[in-house]
Amino acid sequence: MDVHQGARRLGLLLLTVHLGVLLWVTVHTTPTPWVADTNLTPLASVRVELEAGTAQAYLELLRSILALAPLGVLLPLAGGRRDAPAFASFARTLLTGILIATAIEVVQTTLGLKMANVDDILLAVLGIALVHLAVVPAGRAWLRRRADASGQGVGESPERAPKSAPDRSPEKSPEIRSLRSTGSGRVRIIGGADATALPAREA
Repeated sequence: MDVHQGARRLGLLLLTVHLGVLLWVTVHTTPTPWVADTNLTPLASVRVELEAGTAQAYLELLRSILALAPLGVLLPLAGGRRDAPAFASFARTLLTGILIATAIEVVQTTLGLKMANVDDILLAVLGIALVHLAVVPAGRAWLRRRADASGQGVGESPERAPKSAPDRSPEKSPEIRSLRSTGSGRVRIIGGADATALPAREA
């Protein structure tokens, strides 16, 4: 499977920038005097936020979904594979997204910025999956169609068969068809415009 080096370098650059900015924001976040308790029950904090029904609660959920959502595009772009199988690409992206989201959660917990919350990881992975499904398959299909159309438009012209050089053999030449010795001791050149006789070379 071919790897597009230009797309790979661009993806790695954008991925590094995104993760660097996200890590910088995470490290420089001012700790709040009150933080939620540790939550290891999936979707427990999501239900609490939805039951609150406030704009702040909805914005918090949206922030958790969008924080790592660009990875859904940046990770496949960093791979540089235009023809990667859809399911394999989706699985690799989700697995890498889970690892990154978990690492960020561990950093935040270690620095005392917040307590561990498994829902933050789940929401981050949800954002990665949605962006991947919305952009990557359609984008790869468009790139394949473009490559096919470009290949058809710049088709190579058929090679012309090389013209055969005129046969200059004595049997087929229009000027000299044959050299024959005659009984009279002369060689006659047949086929030219003027027929001339030359003295034959004596043995």
